[in-house]
This record gives sequence, C-alpha cells and structure tokens, in this order.
Amino acid sequence: MEKKRYAHVGIGGRARMFYLAIAKDFNETSELVAFCDVNRTRMEYACGVLEKECNYPAPKLYGMDEFEKMIEEQKPDCVIVTSIDRTHHKYII
Repeated sequence: MEKKRYAHVGIGGRARMFYLAIAKDFNETSELVAFCDVNRTRMEYACGVLEKECNYPAPKLYGMDEFEKMIEEQKPDCVIVTSIDRTHHKYII
C-alpha cells in the first residue's frame, strides 16, 4: 500500500498536532513530504521536534512564495493548511 503524501502550509502553533499525528500515529499510511511557511526558523524547529520526538526525517522546506514549486516538486496527495486564517484561500483554491 502506498503512503498518502502530505504537505503542510503554516507551521505555527496549530500545526504541531497535525504533523506529529502523521509522524507518530499514521506513519504506516502517511508521509510528510514538505513544510511551507514564511518563517524558516519555525520550520526548522518543527523538523527538530519530528526528529527528537518521532525519529522522523525532516520534510523538504519551502517559503510561502514557493507554494507552487512545492506542489510541483513534491506532488502531495493532500495539503494541510494551518497558516493565518486570512491566507487560507490562497492555498485552498
């Protein structure tokens, strides 16, 4: 069975429960392939959490201006959007 590929946009406070669930609870069926955020330090921190708490490999990191590039390169099945509410439409549409 192929794993479902996830990209995650907006790696702030709400994001943790999603990326940890993929890495811990659903890692047999799911794969986190990319983070996309305006803040690289925040993405690097999340990668550290994944490695420390789950022994999970860091996903590829993209800036917010690289969303289309992320989609093209990573070809995720699903995109989780936890960016600032006023920006959700940019990634959902």
